[in-house]
Amino acid sequence: MSRTILITGAAGGIGRASVALFAEKGWRVIGVDRNEFGDDFPKHGLFIRSDISRPEDMEAIFEQAKAFTETLDALVNNAALQVAKPLVQTTVEEWDAVMAANLRSVFLGVKLAYPLLKAGNGGAIVNVSSVHAVQTSANIAAYAASKGGLLALTRAMAIEFAPDNIRANAILPGAVDTPMLRAGLGRGHVGQG
Repeated sequence: MSRTILITGAAGGIGRASVALFAEKGWRVIGVDRNEFGDDFPKHGLFIRSDISRPEDMEAIFEQAKAFTETLDALVNNAALQVAKPLVQTTVEEWDAVMAANLRSVFLGVKLAYPLLKAGNGGAIVNVSSVHAVQTSANIAAYAASKGGLLALTRAMAIEFAPDNIRANAILPGAVDTPMLRAGLGRGHVGQG
């Protein structure tokens, strides 16, 4: 029986590469993104176009996931939002949008995925944080704070979920050629801090 993975932020960059890799290895992939994936999503998978920053969308995502599979072997929380501007110019709405996409969505996703992971006798949660959680630059304070919070949340998950054989880890990518990085380079904000 093949294993099943759910990947958020599946339509671009790291998420898209992850979808391709896991499909190539024989996994059934559930991909989630607010953007379209295109025609090349794995034929034995499920793509859900949805906004992970909205709690009601997260509920709907996992209802569809439960209709597709009885268990999950892995969850990759990869989706992210970055607002590039000085901290004092960042609005409360922008701050909240970044926290909703980068932190609250992980909290909700893990809560909703937990029964599916546990039903499969354990599994893995991979949270895609960022090097900005520990070493950042100017003009991305909300993003850096959200990714630092994700590290703390991951540590708490690892401790709480270990008895159920569910591993929780975070990765901290540096510069990866993604649309988010290219947008930052275009604004001149990357590497100026």
